[in-house]
Amino acid sequence: MQVYTELMKFKLIEKRNEVPNVTSFIFQPEAPVQWQAGQYIHYMLPHESVDDRGAERWFTVASAPYETTPMITTRHASEHGSSFKEKLFSLEAGDNVEAGMPEGDFVLEATDRAYVFIAGGIGITPFHSILKQADHDGTKLNVTLLYGNRDKQAPYKAELEAFAERNPNLKIQYILSPQVIDEAVVRQYVPDLSAPLFYLSGPEPMVKGLAQTLESMGVAPERIKLDDFPGYEAHQG
Repeated sequence: MQVYTELMKFKLIEKRNEVPNVTSFIFQPEAPVQWQAGQYIHYMLPHESVDDRGAERWFTVASAPYETTPMITTRHASEHGSSFKEKLFSLEAGDNVEAGMPEGDFVLEATDRAYVFIAGGIGITPFHSILKQADHDGTKLNVTLLYGNRDKQAPYKAELEAFAERNPNLKIQYILSPQVIDEAVVRQYVPDLSAPLFYLSGPEPMVKGLAQTLESMGVAPERIKLDDFPGYEAHQG
């Protein structure tokens, strides 16, 4: 990923618990920041005793562009956590981090296409931004969302279901551990593989494995877009 040399200050204005061990951090940039739903931002968080995973991360913007305040949502690992995450979770309202400008092409190609969104755990963040912006705009996206999670406590569950109530073209299927999103699940909920664009977001092994599965099912690579999260385990949570 490209590292921006020019960074700006983001002030933390709210820290919100989504579900156990998953927290959202909402920031006020020192200057207006515009992004497309699905993009990410590079964050720098210098701290003492930096471990070998470093003092920088790339987080998808989980909030919708109309909200103007970038939000990141991340899981706090109880074991094997990084020094970056420890510092992030210790932040209080009013504290600052450094951030670059939004980038990335994990964005919608057109609003009139059919989409299959496949999210593994915290990989729901770009889809939350996309669906929240569409809901705000009154855009009735044609989306099947396959949302893999450890349990029923899925981040943004209530919001996503509210979006679906207002958009009959949005269908959400929760795939809970120990079940995983595999070829059988995709065929069950996506009977016609010839039309949709497939967007995959989540832990890197899951995303890359599913991309290979889709290609073996006959989905052309140009209809598959990936957003993988390095450093997360292969399970969908």
